[in-house]
Amino acid sequence: MVKKWIKFRHGLINKKNRLRLTNKTPTLICSNCTGGVLYHWLGLEFRSPFINLYMNNIDFIKALENFDEFLATEIVEDKNSKLDYPVGIGYNGVRLHFMHYKNFTEAIEKWNERKKRIDPQNMCVWLTNFTPSQYGTDPNTIIERFNKLPFKNKLIFSGEKFPGENIIYLKKYNKVMNEKNIFGTMNFFGKRFIDQFDYVSYLNNMIVNEVD
Repeated sequence: MVKKWIKFRHGLINKKNRLRLTNKTPTLICSNCTGGVLYHWLGLEFRSPFINLYMNNIDFIKALENFDEFLATEIVEDKNSKLDYPVGIGYNGVRLHFMHYKNFTEAIEKWNERKKRIDPQNMCVWLTNFTPSQYGTDPNTIIERFNKLPFKNKLIFSGEKFPGENIIYLKKYNKVMNEKNIFGTMNFFGKRFIDQFDYVSYLNNMIVNEVD
């Protein structure tokens, strides 16, 4: 009963957000599955290759610091990976964990197919698994490098409070960090952690910002 209720509540939230959404073709560059989940919730086509995968914080930033080169460089399979899903290696040694694909061939076909749909004029970059302690990395280093990225629309989602204009603090998420993703359900009313942030207005305003 609880699962059915939560699913029902999710449906209501998603329906309301779809009605509010005016930007139907955003490119969501996310460091984990958040982008794919939002595309699904909003009923949109995947217009980003960053779907059904995750990258650690440093690799994600390295990829974005050299975004054109990263996209232009062939991703090769890491055949020495001992993980039970395919792993790719891209520009400058950046690793992509394709954990929701059966094999590397399927993963790279989808990557290349969706890469063609990227719209640089309607794109946002989100660090959606900001867990620096997991990698033994100074969070301030990650934040500083992220803030220097040459993208107009960029955000870090965090379960901890950090100063900075590009950081979105999600309440209660820090209590379950490393156990759930930001699209996980946070309460009985079906609210997800990321629902604390008005991502629909954010996406709609990306087009307005470009016009301005």
